[in-house]
Amino acid sequence: MKITNFSQIQSNPVNTTNQTNKKKDNQTHLTEAYIPTTKSTQSDDLLWNYTPHEVGKPATIKTASMGLNNLAQPDWDVIPTKWKQVPPQDELIAQIKETVTRNILDGKSTPTRQVSIFLAQYISPVSPDREALHQQAMKAIKKFEAEEKATPLGELSLVTYLNNMDFGIEKNIAMSADGAIKPAMNSLGGYDYEVVVGGQTLLTSTNGHWDYVMTPAEQQKRDEFYKIYWSFVDQARNELKNLSNQQE
Repeated sequence: MKITNFSQIQSNPVNTTNQTNKKKDNQTHLTEAYIPTTKSTQSDDLLWNYTPHEVGKPATIKTASMGLNNLAQPDWDVIPTKWKQVPPQDELIAQIKETVTRNILDGKSTPTRQVSIFLAQYISPVSPDREALHQQAMKAIKKFEAEEKATPLGELSLVTYLNNMDFGIEKNIAMSADGAIKPAMNSLGGYDYEVVVGGQTLLTSTNGHWDYVMTPAEQQKRDEFYKIYWSFVDQARNELKNLSNQQE
């Protein structure tokens, strides 16, 4: 599957502040036995109530995959992407100033979502084509989940299951020579995904909701945006202070 060439992507990945709590196995429910959720120094005592025969006894393992129907569509209003329709930069900056000033004078702060929309519009000119990447990723994810659903789990012994919980190996979904999708079990019993191109994470999902990780070029534009945004906040606050002084 061919991926658009992202000229802005550099080799150094950017850490996201919204990391998925990854589980290391595709099995999430053991119908027969107690399952420890963490590995501790008392691990030898975890199976104290099982005989050697019961520990090695096959047990059916079931998964509760969310499936594609529960993987939400990205909110493209707040996710930057190439080709996003945005106003010219001077017009966008004027909109930011007007919105910030109006809210400050009304005694309110600008809603977080509105700031996120402005931010996505401001940095999109240097963004990779995340919409095209998402479309390609969903095709690969659909195939992956179909294969996972079609693969019988069989039966595992309790010891094998617990070992897999501690030392499970995650497999990547190939997209192209330089693109891959990293699946991981989430807290809802389904899969979340990290979409990586050229060593750079561009899209990531948490409990089925898509988010993004900025490229270095986007980080630079983000810093520019907040410098402009906070300057307008300061100007509006000073204006409000002057109005208050005049009314006294």
